[in-house]
Amino acid sequence: MSNSSQKNVAIIGAGVSGLVSAVHMYRAGIQPIVFDKASDLGGMWNVNIRPCWNSMQTNISKFSTALSDFAWPKDTPLFPSQKDVYVYLTNYIQQSLPNKDIFRFNTQVKNITYSNNKWTIKYCTNSNDISSEQFDFVIVASGFFDYPYIPNIINLSSFHGTLIHSSDYRSPEQVRDKNVIIVGSSMSAAQVASDMATTAKHITHVISQNFWCLPRFIPLILNNPISPFLPIDFVFYRQSKRISSQENLFRNNDDYKKMNDYLKLITDNSQESSKFINTNDEQPAFIAISDTYNEWNRAAPPINERPDWIFSLILNNGASIETTCDDIIILCTGYRPCLDFFSQDILEQLSYIPDDVFCPIILHRSIFHPTLPNLAFIGMYRGPFWAIIELQSRWVAATFSGLLSIPSITIQQIGLDMEHRIRTQQPRPQFPHGDYVGVVNDLAKEVLPTASSNTHDIVIPTQYQANGSDKTVIDEMNSICEEANHGRFIAGAIFRALHESKWSFERILTGKPADGTVHGQAEFHYSQQQELLYKEQGKLILSSQIPLDITQKYIYVYDEDKDLMTVYFVDDKNKRGSLFHTIHFQSPSNDGWIASGEHLCSQDHYSVSYLFRLNGTNLTKFEITYTVKGPAKDYISKTIFQREKIS
Repeated sequence: MSNSSQKNVAIIGAGVSGLVSAVHMYRAGIQPIVFDKASDLGGMWNVNIRPCWNSMQTNISKFSTALSDFAWPKDTPLFPSQKDVYVYLTNYIQQSLPNKDIFRFNTQVKNITYSNNKWTIKYCTNSNDISSEQFDFVIVASGFFDYPYIPNIINLSSFHGTLIHSSDYRSPEQVRDKNVIIVGSSMSAAQVASDMATTAKHITHVISQNFWCLPRFIPLILNNPISPFLPIDFVFYRQSKRISSQENLFRNNDDYKKMNDYLKLITDNSQESSKFINTNDEQPAFIAISDTYNEWNRAAPPINERPDWIFSLILNNGASIETTCDDIIILCTGYRPCLDFFSQDILEQLSYIPDDVFCPIILHRSIFHPTLPNLAFIGMYRGPFWAIIELQSRWVAATFSGLLSIPSITIQQIGLDMEHRIRTQQPRPQFPHGDYVGVVNDLAKEVLPTASSNTHDIVIPTQYQANGSDKTVIDEMNSICEEANHGRFIAGAIFRALHESKWSFERILTGKPADGTVHGQAEFHYSQQQELLYKEQGKLILSSQIPLDITQKYIYVYDEDKDLMTVYFVDDKNKRGSLFHTIHFQSPSNDGWIASGEHLCSQDHYSVSYLFRLNGTNLTKFEITYTVKGPAKDYISKTIFQREKIS
């Protein structure tokens, strides 16, 4: 319960930033009141209010998409769904805030003003009655996802088909048998394009910026065919990769080249070679995350009855696209914040540019402004991670409660000048504060000034608890890394790399009933979710016999929950038939990752061994060897597959 002497804070927004701010204000002894125009908490993660497309998962693992003192259930998928995150946030609030009366849902903040050391909030509910309250402090935590950003596209109004923003995309059925034009170079553009690749008639992706697209699991060690694969945040966000612990705010051409070269090695340069990226190595690298976007693009020439892609269309390059009233345009162009509740005077102090989705406001450390006392912004920059949101919240709670001094006017002014430089830099990078680990390090020094240096390499939120890391979380993370050394996630990496791929092969048969060779081509094509149809055609040459045409089909299935790939026979409708064998990965050899399986067919026993050679995320070569024993069979069949080069 609050009392008359207790200070209070108005928090605008009940998404991640607002919820975390409320918890830390409550812990600091300041009464929070949270305003949100929605009917429930969660912001963009509320599956009932702002549902995303059905297959959407977090881009980084649950270890990074977490709050320091609230662990995910151990059985949660490594990359949670929108619903998973919503449930997590709901449980976090139930545990952390005993007073649920602090939330003012279905409430639109209309005006925020400052006078006589108090902030006045004017707001209205669904009844449209205007009310006002005074607060000692205000936190703006409404985030970057208030309104879809619609860029200025010439003659867009002349388009007579269906125009939607990615926020309105729900499932591939929306675009079944339609020509779709996707506009944008965002994360959502790559993910939405991949999601609809099996239902759309034709997809044209129009971009304003070339980008690298990485899967959720990438190799830890480059130029190493037996590197373990780990969640992308486990690889990128490490203290050991740094020269300095501080945030690196500005980069030069050499820095850009190093990053682009690094991404080429991760992808085996397969994106440039397939002609859907043409990167200037001395420009900032832009990254999207999708498990199959590259593979759908690499399927050239177009696969029969599958969508084909045009990736070379750049906005404003003079090219035109013919459309009909049956076509669909999906704008994957991001969002912009809304600060319309501030007066023009305050907006001018914030140097607010509403359509600048890169850096719309100027703040010290993305939090404070020297001329706006007792006001703070949490998570109000493009691309905030949960660890940053939480450390920002703790810093603000400590300053508002008097436990820490607010940065001096001079220091804040230096911060504003730096942010102006970030806004005006050319070329602009993907994010204004893209050095996640550096930002976390700098914030941790403000919040935990007496804490010892972080002894963990991988940076995750639990390491920044005031009383030390959650050992169960650290142990789980370390266990995952150890399992990866012995083949965990390799099945998924191989399965993804086989998606929409073409191969030439040579097979050597030795033993009974006859020696021989087979030369041919093989393809892996999408069959249905987590299934690939393998088809081969070749010439079987046996001694003293006329060459025979052969064909063979299998279904490869990947179970992500079990991290297991299984091979099935195919029925006459190209559907999954009976089980052939399950592929079990083992510790690698010097030449690549080893796997095995076995199958008993009547009286014949098939022992199967695999050797996969990965170059970054790309599979360049693999071998399958069958050792077959039976009453009338005693032979070895060894097949070497080489990926066909794209012309």
